Amino acid sequence: SIKLYTLENDSAAASEYLTVFSQLIRLVLENSHSEKVSLQKELETLRLYIELEAMRFKDKVQYKIEVAPEIDQQYTEIPPLLIQPYVENAIWHGLMHKKKGGIINIAVTQSTEQSLLIEISDNGVGRQVSAAYKSKSATRQKSFGMKMTSERISIINQIYKMEADIEINDIKDAFDNTAGTKVSIKIPV
Repeated sequence: SIKLYTLENDSAAASEYLTVFSQLIRLVLENSHSEKVSLQKELETLRLYIELEAMRFKDKVQYKIEVAPEIDQQYTEIPPLLIQPYVENAIWHGLMHKKKGGIINIAVTQSTEQSLLIEISDNGVGRQVSAAYKSKSATRQKSFGMKMTSERISIINQIYKMEADIEINDIKDAFDNTAGTKVSIKIPV
């Protein structure tokens, strides 16, 4: 993306992209040294990632992050980079196949006193259409981030005797047509 902006002689866009990219890399490196990070830091990392993708895809990606007011974002801690692979998947496999792109909603609520519910929903093409695109593609690799996150959830459950859980469902419209995908992550805090 930086190369493209440079070739287009758009130095302001290249500079902005590079600034956001460096902030994201700094946060990822900081977070990678910790078993848990504050929800606030995790959501900031996520916001920077989504902004980069929105710049890269010429604003085909819109997003909204909502956190229930009763959740103390500085005090609540979760494993780092737990949400990002699912957002990446929503962008690359859901929204990019739509001509005009779409929106990702991230909602964080306290499902119980001991757990958070993080819901990532998009109005993309859905899993079935995405799988059809994927089967026609020359590269049929499984998402590295999704695989790693699944393994991390398993390890977290074993080490901390937790019951973290991930559920992925299609969103249907009034006519039972697929209208996106919803990922629900339940994680003890």
